[in-house]
Amino acid sequence: MKKRLLRFGLGAAAVLLLLLLFFWIEFRPPETKVAAMAAAPDTAGAEIVLRDVTVITPGVERRAGQTVTIRDGKIVRIEPAAAGGEASPYAGAYLLPGLLDLHHHLPPGNVLKLSGLACLLNLDHGVTTVRDVGDADGTGVAGARAGIAAGDFPGPRIFACGPFIDGGQPRWANSVHMSGPQDAARIVAELDRKGFDCVKSYEDLTVEDIRALVAAARARGLPVLGHVPARLSYEEALIPNVQHFLGVPPPASLKRDHIVDRLTDWHAVDEARLDRIVAVTLEHGIVNTPTLVEGQQLLLYRDYPAALRDPVVRLLPRMYREVVWHPQEGIAVYRNLSAADLARAADAEAKKKELVRRLYEAGASLRIGTDTPQPFVVPGAAVHEEMRLFNEAGVPAEAVWAIATWQGAAELEVPLLGTVRQGAPADLLLFRRDPTRDLAALDTLAAVIVQGRLYTKQQLDDDLAAYVRHFASPVVDNLSVTMARMILDATLKRDY
Repeated sequence: MKKRLLRFGLGAAAVLLLLLLFFWIEFRPPETKVAAMAAAPDTAGAEIVLRDVTVITPGVERRAGQTVTIRDGKIVRIEPAAAGGEASPYAGAYLLPGLLDLHHHLPPGNVLKLSGLACLLNLDHGVTTVRDVGDADGTGVAGARAGIAAGDFPGPRIFACGPFIDGGQPRWANSVHMSGPQDAARIVAELDRKGFDCVKSYEDLTVEDIRALVAAARARGLPVLGHVPARLSYEEALIPNVQHFLGVPPPASLKRDHIVDRLTDWHAVDEARLDRIVAVTLEHGIVNTPTLVEGQQLLLYRDYPAALRDPVVRLLPRMYREVVWHPQEGIAVYRNLSAADLARAADAEAKKKELVRRLYEAGASLRIGTDTPQPFVVPGAAVHEEMRLFNEAGVPAEAVWAIATWQGAAELEVPLLGTVRQGAPADLLLFRRDPTRDLAALDTLAAVIVQGRLYTKQQLDDDLAAYVRHFASPVVDNLSVTMARMILDATLKRDY
C-alpha cells in the first residue's frame, strides 16, 4: 500500500512538473532581435554617428546638416556635417528627443509576461520615458525594470509614484491609507526611502490632507500629482499637477460620486467656469495632464464590435479587449455605459479640448499623459493620439512636441532630458519627415535610440508582431483570459 501511494505521489509530482514546464515554455515571451540587442553588453557604450541630420529641440532650436555623435548613452558632440563624408543611412532625417508619457500604468509583473509587450509598444511609437502614476498591485514597475535590467526586453526610462495615497477605503490593492494630515510626513518619507519619484494623491482626501501631503513632498523634493477628490472642486483641492481635469465640473453638479460622471458629465461647465479654471491655474501655478485620449477612446463603446476590430486595439491581447474592457463584464467602472453616458462623454471631450486651448494660450503648463490601459488606450500609440488631440484643440504641432518632450521632462530631474544637445541623454527619434511641422509625419519614424542603443523601426515592428502572435497562440490566449478575470477581481478592491 505504501509503495503504491509512493508511486502515485511520484507520478503526480512528475505530471505537475511537466505541466509547469509546459506552461513556462508556453508563456515565455518570444526571443526577439531587440531583446538580443538590449542584452548585448557592448551596445550601450558603442559609438553611433548620425551624419547630415536636422537637429530639433522643439520650440527652442533647429539646425540642419549636423553630425551627431553618441557614446555611452549620451550625445557627446554635435557639429556641422563635413562635405563629402561617409554616406549615412539617416542622411536628411530629422533628429528629435524621445517622447514622454507622464500618466502611464504598467501592467502587473506576473506569469502573463505583459511587461515586455508594454515596453516594446512604447518604443515602437517613440516613447522613451514613462511615468507610472499608480502601480495597481505593486508588481508592474518592478517587473518592467527587472526585465529591462536583465536584457529580456528593451524599454523606456521608468519613473514611478508607487502606491495610491487614499483617504478612505482603498480602490486598488497597492494603496496606502492616510487617516489624516498627521500621516503625511511618514507616508512621504517611506515613499522617498523606497526610491519613488513622485507622490500620487488619490481619492477621499480632505483639503488638510492634501496640503500636508504637498508640504511633506516638497520638503523631500518630490512632485505631487493626482486626482481632485470627488467632494472637492479644482480650486479647493489645488493639486499641484491635476490629472484628467478632475474637479473642473463642480461636485454639486454631478448626479453621483462616480468616476464616469466626474470624467464625462460636464453639463455645468460653461464659459465662466472655464475662465475660472484658467485663472486659478495661473494664480497657483497648477500643471494639468488632461489625458484627452482616455475620453476619446471611451467613445469606442458606441460600437464595441467595431472597436474589437481596430488594428491599434488589437495590438494588445484578447484579455484586454474581451475581458478587462468588456462593456458588461469588464472593469466595473465602465460597465453598462448608456447612450446618454456616451453623449455626455462626447460633450465633455469637446469642452476639455477648449480648456486645453485656453490654458495653452494663457501660458499654463500642460503635460502629455494617456492613462493606459484604460479602455482601448494602447501604450505608445495613445501618446501619438494625445498629441493629435492637443493639436486639434489648437496647440501648434511644434508646441505639442515641446510639451511632449523637454517641458514634461523638466520635472523628472534628469539634466537635459527631452532635448537634443551636447551632454543630453541619448533618448532620440529619427524621422524621414519633420513631425514638428505636421503630426502626420509621426508615421515616418525610422529609428529609436534609447539610452544609447539604436533600434530601427523595422526591428521594433517585427518584434512587436512576434509578441502579438505569442499572445494570440491558443494556450496563452485562453489561459490569459481566465487569469485576467482572476487578476481583475483581486486588483480592483471596489467600484468608484
